[in-house]
Amino acid sequence: LRSGADELALTALRRLRAGAGSATRQSLLLEGRLLRRLGRTGESLEVYNRALEGRSADAELRYARAMARIATDDLAGAETDLRRIIRDDPAHAEALNALGYTLVDQTPRIDEGAALIEEAYRIRPESAAIIDSMGWAEYRQGRPAAALEYLRRAHEMTDGAPEIAAHLGEVLWVLGRRDEARAIWRAAASGHSDHPVLEETMERLN
Repeated sequence: LRSGADELALTALRRLRAGAGSATRQSLLLEGRLLRRLGRTGESLEVYNRALEGRSADAELRYARAMARIATDDLAGAETDLRRIIRDDPAHAEALNALGYTLVDQTPRIDEGAALIEEAYRIRPESAAIIDSMGWAEYRQGRPAAALEYLRRAHEMTDGAPEIAAHLGEVLWVLGRRDEARAIWRAAASGHSDHPVLEETMERLN
């Protein structure tokens, strides 16, 4: 795993589990993460479904399945999982943020999503991911100037994470600061040229 040999790690994990004769919660969670990292999201989802059998209250597994569902465009399934987590733990900032961001980014329910993100921000104001979501919600609500402060802060906190760079660049682009946007995208793409959000944003706007 640490060397980035994900396929080898997956094979080793499955062999170890076969030798033990059982699948532990942790091994299933790890297998699901490996499969997602390898782009095999459908298989990842099957692993999480199996892992949740008899563990329906496990928030970590349910959150992981929600992320896999978002990756397969099953937004309704992801919302069901995330709302179950929030029902059981109303202060679960990651689930609040994930649901809020999904609604803001991929549905017309922007104001509803923004309210969830604001609650996550109240709980975890130091989270770069949530700060990014705050900025993206402001942008999607038609307030790019207000979005800029959040997105700059998240960009600095993550040293230019590609998805945050994509968001920041898009807001700068809309504000007419296109050279600055291109510079931010170029810097992010130098180490993450195949990042889907960054790639899509650059192709759409640049």
